[in-house]
Amino acid sequence: MAQEATAASKVRAMVRAALHFAGAIFAALAAGEARAAGSELSGTIELIPPAGRPAGPAGTVVWLPDVRVSAAPAAAPEVASQGKRFEPRVLVVTRGTTVAFPNADRVYHNAFSLSPGNTFDLGLYHRGTSRSATFEAPGVVRVYCNIHPDMAAFVVVIEGDAYAIVGSDGAYRIAGVPPGRHAVKLWNEMTGEQTASYDFVAGKAVRWDVTLDASRYRPPVHKNKHGRPYPPATQDDDRY
Repeated sequence: MAQEATAASKVRAMVRAALHFAGAIFAALAAGEARAAGSELSGTIELIPPAGRPAGPAGTVVWLPDVRVSAAPAAAPEVASQGKRFEPRVLVVTRGTTVAFPNADRVYHNAFSLSPGNTFDLGLYHRGTSRSATFEAPGVVRVYCNIHPDMAAFVVVIEGDAYAIVGSDGAYRIAGVPPGRHAVKLWNEMTGEQTASYDFVAGKAVRWDVTLDASRYRPPVHKNKHGRPYPPATQDDDRY
């Protein structure tokens, strides 16, 4: 009797596992069908550069607030200090994401931001080490180095994950947009933010082409993490 009970228990466990597996497959297929039945946003971004300064649309971000199009979690993001630059210069993350800031240079760096809602200061850290910051407030976070004033990066924090970062050709595409009326936002380092609104219908594409005028753009002069101008320096060591 004990052996029969054990066998029956094993059978029930196998049945539950099979049902769980089948349910997972069904959910994945249903999610795939929902995305396939969605709409698509695409377009081309053109940028009129400042006089005498070559610039293109690369780094422009287009996104749909509060819209999720992917069931897979995003890879762990990072912004590296390399060659006294932040790489990548523009990063998009979902609210609540933790971003690593590794230092690949031979000098110290001190990544920080004074952007409201996402203020952080990672302090001095050297080559081969990394520190992290978590971004909780939607918006554009301006990241600088407290030692090297020419270093700048932008972390665009959004609700959802429906976004595209425009390449040098100006083209972008966001697939799997659920039907309904959605706001669409665009941000560019030189021209700021724009908003539009479109009706999305399953199986039909929406196109948003934008020309950005950066002809009057002038690079802003930012202050250090203490809210003061950067001190003059002839060598990196003078700033530590």
